[in-house]
Parts: sequence; structure tokens; C-alpha cells
Amino acid sequence: MEELKKENYKLLREEVIKCPVCGEEKMKVSIYSYDMPMIGPVIIVTGKCASCGYKFVDIKTLERKGNQRIEFKVENEKDLNTLVLRSSTATLEIPELQAEISPGPISQGFLTTVEGVLHRFKDIIEFLCKDATDEKEKKECEERLKRLGEMLEGKREFTIIIKDPEGYSKIASEKAKEEIKRDDDGIAPLESGDRTARGGVQ
Repeated sequence: MEELKKENYKLLREEVIKCPVCGEEKMKVSIYSYDMPMIGPVIIVTGKCASCGYKFVDIKTLERKGNQRIEFKVENEKDLNTLVLRSSTATLEIPELQAEISPGPISQGFLTTVEGVLHRFKDIIEFLCKDATDEKEKKECEERLKRLGEMLEGKREFTIIIKDPEGYSKIASEKAKEEIKRDDDGIAPLESGDRTARGGVQ
């Protein structure tokens, strides 16, 4: 929290809970609200276990929109600087890489740029490629890393898709297409930055 401007965040609550790693009742959790430039109001949750040292940070938008799908087409080098907030409940996918980041039991949300998202995928793919055994797998790894390198240089278009059943995620661009699923299974399209869906659905 030291990196945040103190005038922009507020401590909402602190409590000590059971650590999900070691099981000791020594995990101190702090919950803050913060006005994030270009993103808006967010909730930041930090935790640290005094017993085993396990730490986590989670971030999500203040507003819960419900079943949410965001699609963003990255078309040039400028788009790589777009901010992406992926909550801990969201799946983030890049179809052109056939890769995704999925939520898990101790999943953490993150705020980064599109370029930062690509570097996360690069680390994952490079790690998985170390276990490639045959020539076919090695060739596929090389091709995926080549495509990813071209994406990082702004030379290849690609798509980021976020699916968040709770609706706590955001991509800070007017180009981002957002849909909120209604209770009646209809789809309510949202313009970037809108707070409510058309038709009065919150």
C-alpha cells in the first residue's frame, strides 16, 4: 500500500483469519477502498500470515455488475498500454495464444497493462515449454512464443477476453466491449464507463 497516495485510499476493515496455507489463525487481512485513475473506485485486499509468511493481494472494482464478459481487440502498440483489472473470480483468455488464466482456490486479482498481461502469459508458456518432450510439442511452443513476441512488439493483433461471473473486472478503454448477462438470460450491452445496463438493469 506504500505506493498508493494516502489521500486516495481509506482503510475499511482489518481482521485476523485462518491462513489458507498453514492453517494458523495468524493471517492479518486489511481491506481498503481506493480511487484508481482511469479505473475508478476499487477494493484492495491485502493479507499476510505471521506464522508462515504467506502473502496475497486482491483487487476488484467497487461495483459488482454480475455475470460479465469483456472483449478488447488489441490493434496497435498504443493498445499495449491499456489498463486491465482482472478480479480473482475472472477468467482471462487470449484465443490467438490458446491460453487463459483461470480462477482458483487462492486466486489473486491483478491490475496491469495489456503488455503486463502478455508478460504473464510469456512466463507461463516458457515454464510449460520446459517440459516439452517431443519435436511436435517443442515446435508448437516455439510458434506460440514467436506469436507472443510479435504481440509484445505491436506487430500482431489479438484479443483479450475476460469472463467474470461476479462482474468485478474492467478494461480501461473505449474500445472494450462489455456485456452483462441479465437474470432472464438476456444480454445487456454496456458502453465503456457506463454504470448501468440499458433497460434499467443494475
